[in-house]
Amino acid sequence: MSEFDIDTGEARVKKPTLPALITALEREATATGAPVSPTVIYGLSDLAPSACPQVEASWKPLPAPARQRIARALIEASEALFELDFREFAHFCLKDANSAVREAAIELLSEDESPEKMQKFMALAERDPEQSVRAAAIQGLQRCLFLGELGIMPAELSKQAQSLCLRLHKDTSQPLELRRRALESLASSSHPQVPRLIQRAYAAGNRALKLGALYAMGSSCDDVWRDILLKELASDDMEIVYEAIHSCGAILLSDSAPRIAELAESEDREIQFLAIWALGEIGGEQAYNSLLRLAAMSENEEDETLSYAISEAIEDAKMTLKLAALGLSDLDDSGDWMN
Repeated sequence: MSEFDIDTGEARVKKPTLPALITALEREATATGAPVSPTVIYGLSDLAPSACPQVEASWKPLPAPARQRIARALIEASEALFELDFREFAHFCLKDANSAVREAAIELLSEDESPEKMQKFMALAERDPEQSVRAAAIQGLQRCLFLGELGIMPAELSKQAQSLCLRLHKDTSQPLELRRRALESLASSSHPQVPRLIQRAYAAGNRALKLGALYAMGSSCDDVWRDILLKELASDDMEIVYEAIHSCGAILLSDSAPRIAELAESEDREIQFLAIWALGEIGGEQAYNSLLRLAAMSENEEDETLSYAISEAIEDAKMTLKLAALGLSDLDDSGDWMN
């Protein structure tokens, strides 16, 4: 490990030199069954702009499966080690000839808050030849639009993104997946048409648009959707339930805590973990006590991932109670969020 110099939280390792990175990249062309070399992973992190042309020249000749494998490895590495930063590399991967690599690049740029990213995502959303890439780019615009509401993204750029999402959602010639994602992203903005579009999509009689509308209800941060969300928590369609749970957590809907507590014991792992997260977000005494009960029930289970999720949610719920005690939150005396 002597050639690295990056703090991984457990050890300090040295960053590879550019020649070492290039050599390792070229070897990946034939390393089909092996894990991606640490030299490649660490070398592509914090890539200097001046090194990009040389790296790109070695990257392009790699077979598509190798490029896909490396891109997925970078995503996994960035999730495990937050200090890794692949933004510079991901920006030129947005132009990759392979659609799966372009999608991975969009995911690698999820934390990038630059106007450059927003402009590139808008271009991909409108013009990429692959529907899956367009949908991923539209989803990526959601965070950009939220940052626009906070004044972090330029106002004019945010307006352009809003207009793009609005146009794509309303265009019935577009694939339903794109229209759904466009609505979900637009709901993170204060565009005046959002409530009407959500209501129309929910009532359209199309499952994909209904799923998008339910998600958008949470993104809109408006408790006007309370009755719909409570109703859909009882749906027989688990995808519908999933989106309803997410939105209940997003808008801190205290009325949903009893049903979500039931869903936190679901055998469906995705439903269970999302319900646990939602209870932590909702907070209040009822959600907090439900989480404590879940923690007690899981004490003898050898499921570290579940235990961790519960403990994190307990800490989130506990914080709402502390803030309420200090009079620093929107909780009422019963521990429920006031709507």
